[in-house]
Amino acid sequence: MTRSHKIDLFSPFMNEEIRRAAYNALGERIIGQGKKVLEFEKLLAEKLKIQNIVTVNLGTSALELAYHLLGLKARDEVIVPIFTCSATTVPLARRGVKVVFADVTDELLLDWEDVPKKITKKTKAVVNVHLFGKYNKAPRLPVPIIGDAAQYLGKTSGERFTIYSFQATKIITTVDGGALACERKSDYKRAKLLRWYGLDRETKKEHVNVDIKEAGYKYHMSDVAASMGIAGLKILDRLKKERVKLQKRYKELIGGLGGSPYLIHVPDRENIRKKLALKEIETGLVHRRNDLHTIFGGRRLDLPNMNRLEKTLLFLPCHNKMTLKDVDYICKSIKEII
Repeated sequence: MTRSHKIDLFSPFMNEEIRRAAYNALGERIIGQGKKVLEFEKLLAEKLKIQNIVTVNLGTSALELAYHLLGLKARDEVIVPIFTCSATTVPLARRGVKVVFADVTDELLLDWEDVPKKITKKTKAVVNVHLFGKYNKAPRLPVPIIGDAAQYLGKTSGERFTIYSFQATKIITTVDGGALACERKSDYKRAKLLRWYGLDRETKKEHVNVDIKEAGYKYHMSDVAASMGIAGLKILDRLKKERVKLQKRYKELIGGLGGSPYLIHVPDRENIRKKLALKEIETGLVHRRNDLHTIFGGRRLDLPNMNRLEKTLLFLPCHNKMTLKDVDYICKSIKEII
């Protein structure tokens, strides 16, 4: 097989309707937080069948709000999977929170058997990261659970907070953006204030007459981003079905390589990556195990599963610009190399 184009590991998905929605929004008088933000929140809640959604400018901002709403402070402890985006952990470090790393499963999701071993009197929360579109159902725990669903746009359960991301490589994108789902109405009301300095944006009073009772942030989403999100939600079901087809084809052809449909474990990984690159196939490791960052100690912890998997894991392309023929080509190439 020959390639007419490179198969990228990630690629933002846009169609003409999403582009037009952004362009039209730019022509309105209000392009910051306005009616489109409220509409996007309403539609997102309906689509995911959840309540108390607050949109923000970044998925990371949604995490910051969740950490703020829990009142996390210096010397508190929060349990986090060792393999995750630094967006999950860096905001905790900035608050002086002690990040306690738990091990992961073969799919690189939080290992619920390891979590109870890490809980102490100082533990204030567990962050459950739903990586690569995989939902990792949480058990009942004696501490709140924050769902980091930046890579999973769906309903969760048992989580006091769930954050979503619409960053460029997510299944629908607003270029950048995020949302926070709150289990409790009281958290939802506070979050709406906190995303705009602490000001009530929905009051009929002039802002000069509105009091600030809690110091907030400038995390609001813009109407331009929200308009893109609205257009993206219209095709979300189709985009999810297309990805499922790609994942099923991966599983059919190379399911024996472990992990999940587009996460495989291979020997001599760097050599395989180089050979795939020559065939115009981009692969990646996606995230760095967080204990290796200097701010978290800079040394490899005793986490058996992560230590076993880290030298063999390899992520393959899986996005909505791909076709089944692309998956066929990738799998054929891997079989020829291994």
